[in-house]
Amino acid sequence: MTQDDLLALLDRGLRAITSADRAPLAPESDLHSAGIDSLQLLELVTWTEQELDVRLPDEQLYHVTDVGELCDLISAELAQRTAS
Repeated sequence: MTQDDLLALLDRGLRAITSADRAPLAPESDLHSAGIDSLQLLELVTWTEQELDVRLPDEQLYHVTDVGELCDLISAELAQRTAS
């Protein structure tokens, strides 16, 4: 799954959990500046885990500050799942 695919997925997830209009996400988008609060991030992560059938490690999520880092974390978990 490419970063563009993940960005589209995350955009779709945000639309599913919020009704607010927002600019499309970019890898360099800071999560809080993009209007994603901690509860919305948790909901987005849960939604993404269900959509992709992956589990994102909580310890690593604490260090995610922008959309690119979240995409990298998702990509790493998908790669690890594929390698198993």
